Amino acid sequence: MDQLQLEFREAMAHVPAPVTIITTTLGGMPTGTTVSAFASLSITPPMVLFALDNRGGMIERLRASGRAGINILAGGQSEIALQFARHGEADRFDGLGWHADNGLPRIDGATSWLRCEELTFIPGGDHTVVLGTVMEAQTEPGSSLTYHLRTFRDLTPPPAGLG
Repeated sequence: MDQLQLEFREAMAHVPAPVTIITTTLGGMPTGTTVSAFASLSITPPMVLFALDNRGGMIERLRASGRAGINILAGGQSEIALQFARHGEADRFDGLGWHADNGLPRIDGATSWLRCEELTFIPGGDHTVVLGTVMEAQTEPGSSLTYHLRTFRDLTPPPAGLG
């Protein structure tokens, strides 16, 4: 990496990011990957965006399926994030609590779940930005998992009345 790339990488480490697992099903088999480049995009219609590394195979699997499950991880789920981030992991769902929700893999215990249809793919340097129209959204109470300064952190909501 050149100096600007190193400085940019360091600057981005200072931006807290949500930790999500993007999932889909292809040929009856669940597949997924960890993503921290994730954000809401629109309320009308409800849309999100996330970015995937072009070196992985998830982009083509999402193109083929045309839909995505967004599992926003809860505090304490950092091992799941690592399991889905490892390259060459044979079965990322092995030993994991999950179930199919409208045909998409949904990770048990995630703090939020979004079911996306109508995916749009936009080139973005060494990544591809995916826009997804949200068809379903559910949230459970509890903490969220974030990634900040190259460390996973639990983000706990303030007590009722203090937020």
